Amino acid sequence: MEISQYMNRYPITLNEKDPFGKAVEIFAANKINGIPIVGDKGAMTGIISLARAFRLLCEAVDRETPLEEVMIRDPIVIEPEDDIDKLIDRPVSTLPVVKDEHLVGLYSMPDTIRAYYNSTKLLRLELDAIINGLYNGIVTIDASESIRVINPAAAAALGVDIDEVIGKNINDVFPQAGMSEVMKSGRAAINRKIRCGDKTFLVTCTKVEGDREIGIAIINDFTELAVVYEELSQTKEVMQELETIIETSSDGILVADEKGDIVKVNTALADIFAEKTEDIVGKNIAEYKDIFGEDILNRLCFRRGKTGEIECEKSLPLYAKLGKTRLMVVVNPIVVNDGDHSGFVADIQDITRVHELERQVNRLEILYRQEINKSTAMEKYIFTDPGSRRLLEKVLQVAKVDSTVLITGESGVGKEVVAEIIFNSGSRADKPFVKINCGAIPESLLESELFGYEPGAFTGAGKKGKMGILEIANNGTIFLDEIAALPVSLQVKLLRVLQSQEIMRVGGVAPRKIDVRVIAATNEDLAEMVRSGAFRLDLYYRLNVVPIFVMPLRDRKEDIPALLHHFLGKYNAKYKLNKSFGASAIKQLLQYDWPGNVRELENMVERSVVTSDGDTIEELPDELLQRNKSLWPGADDVSFNRNYKDIVNGYETLLLRKALERYGTTRKMAAALGLNQSTIVKKMSRLGLAK
Repeated sequence: MEISQYMNRYPITLNEKDPFGKAVEIFAANKINGIPIVGDKGAMTGIISLARAFRLLCEAVDRETPLEEVMIRDPIVIEPEDDIDKLIDRPVSTLPVVKDEHLVGLYSMPDTIRAYYNSTKLLRLELDAIINGLYNGIVTIDASESIRVINPAAAAALGVDIDEVIGKNINDVFPQAGMSEVMKSGRAAINRKIRCGDKTFLVTCTKVEGDREIGIAIINDFTELAVVYEELSQTKEVMQELETIIETSSDGILVADEKGDIVKVNTALADIFAEKTEDIVGKNIAEYKDIFGEDILNRLCFRRGKTGEIECEKSLPLYAKLGKTRLMVVVNPIVVNDGDHSGFVADIQDITRVHELERQVNRLEILYRQEINKSTAMEKYIFTDPGSRRLLEKVLQVAKVDSTVLITGESGVGKEVVAEIIFNSGSRADKPFVKINCGAIPESLLESELFGYEPGAFTGAGKKGKMGILEIANNGTIFLDEIAALPVSLQVKLLRVLQSQEIMRVGGVAPRKIDVRVIAATNEDLAEMVRSGAFRLDLYYRLNVVPIFVMPLRDRKEDIPALLHHFLGKYNAKYKLNKSFGASAIKQLLQYDWPGNVRELENMVERSVVTSDGDTIEELPDELLQRNKSLWPGADDVSFNRNYKDIVNGYETLLLRKALERYGTTRKMAAALGLNQSTIVKKMSRLGLAK
C-alpha cells in the first residue's frame, strides 16, 4: 500500500515569510499537529509543529518573527510511493509527503489505520466471494440462532430469497437441519440425510466456539445422487458414473472393509498421501498411524454390530497432519440391509489453504486492534516526551500477554494510569478490572477483603460468607496498588495465587480456582525491602516478571506543556472559566522539579485557576515560588559581602549537593550535568563534598 492512496492532498501550508503568530492562529483554529512551510517557489523548506509553537510561546518569542527563523529545517519527509508498512514504528504522528522537493500532501497515523482497515475489508470481500462461489450450500447462524450468512447455493436449494431470510431464526427457514440441537449440545451432526419437500439433502451441522459462537450448516443437494444410488444395483453403467464422481472429487475418499483393509481410494487421496493408488489399496488403515494418530484410528475401527451400536461410534470431524499439510477427516460407517456394517468411508479434505487464510485474517485483526489500541491510548493519555512514548510502546506490548506486571515509580507519576492502559489494551478488557490500595485498608481487614471469608469464619462474619476482591476479579485483572504495604503474613497467600491461581477464603478448608491477571504497583524500593526482610524474596520474583518503571515528571519535562494544557482545560470547564498561564509563569513551571509529579502539577493548576485574578495566571502559589527560589536564588537575593570566588563556590556546592541527593552516584551526576566523572570527583573533593 502506497502513501499516495491515503495521504491528505490539501494540507494547510504557510510561507516562510509569514509571521509566527499566523501559525499560532492556525493551530488554535484547527486540530492539527504540524504545518508545512514552503518558500516563494513552492518548494517545502521546513515545518513547524504544535509542540515547537507551544515552546516558542513559552519563551515569549515575538509573534511577528518570520517563520523561517523559528521553523524546523530539514524535517523527516516521505514520498508518495513509500510503503505504509515502513511507517508503523515511526515515532512522528504527522509526516510531510514530498515529490521532487515539492509538498504534495500530509500523512498521519489515522491514515495508517484507515489503510489497514481497507485492506481487512478487501480480504473480507475476497472471503465472501469464495463462500458465494462454493457449489455446496453454506448457512451460518449466531448464538441467538439468527441467520448471518447464506450463500446462493443454499438459497437455491431451499428455495428462499437471501435478503428476506437474513436475520430470521433458522428454525423458521430450515428447521429440518436441527441446528438448535447442535448449538445446545456442541456435537456436530455429520452428513445427515434430510427430506425437504421433493428434495433430498446431505447436511453437516457444526458449532464453532471462540470469541463468538457460530453454527455452520453445509448443505449438499442430494436429490439427483439419491436417484443414482438407487440405480447402482441395476446397471453397471451407473456404477461407472459413481466411480467418476468419487474419482473427480476434490476431497480424498478412502473406503475400507470391516477389518480396516483399504479397498478403494481416489486420486485426490493418493495425491494427499503422496503414493500411488495401487500401492495404497490392500493396506490396512493401521499402517497410516503416523498420519491419523491413535484417536482417529480408534474411531475408524468400528466393532461389528447393529446400526444403533455404530451410530454411537460416529465421530466429529477429526484433524490430522501430514508434513505441512493439514487434513480434516469425516468418517461414516457403511451399513448393509440387515443393519450390520461392512466397513466405513473416510472423507479427507486438505484444509491447509483454509487454515492459512484463517491465520492471515487473525494476524490482520491483531495488527488492526494493536493500531486501534495505540491510537486510542495516544488520544486519551498524554505521551509527548520521547521517554513517555517509549514507555507507552512497552506498555502496549505487555498488554498483549497475561504476564504479571510490577509498576514502580515515585508517588504521583501515574502508575495507575499505566495499569489502566494495560487493562484496556489487553484481551481481558471486557472482563472485571478491580483496584485495591493495600496501604489504605487496616491490616486486620485486608485478608478478608482480598480473599473473602466463609460463613462464621470469625465474630461478626456474615451468615452467607463473602467473596474477596480476588474472586470478584476472576477472569479479569486486579490492580494491587502500594503492594509494599502488604503484611508479610498475607504475602504467602498472594504468592499462592500467583503460583497456582488458587485462593483460600478465611475459615475455608478447600482452595478455589481463579483465573486473574495481577498488576502491582509501588513507590518503594522492593529490592531493599527484601534485603531488610520486610518483603519476601519469592513473592518479589513472582511480581517482577515484567517490570515497568514510570519516570518522574522532572525527567520527562516535554510532557509538562501538554499536561498543563490538559489540566487547564479540565478545570476551566469545571469552574466555567477561561484562564491561561502567562509566559513567565510557564517558564517557572518548566524549571520546577515537581517532587509530587503529575499529581502535584494537577493540584497546582486547579489552585491557580480558582485563586488567581484575571484571565491570565502570572503569579504562582507562594510555596512553589519559594521552592524554586531556594534552589535558584535570583540576583536580588545574592549577598555581596563575599568575594566573587566564594559566591561561585557557594552556588557550585549547592548545585553538587542537590545533584548528589537526586542521582546518588558521581557517574549519574556527570551524565546529568554534562561533565566528565573525574571533573565531578575533583570538584566535590575541592568543596569538601567527597562521597
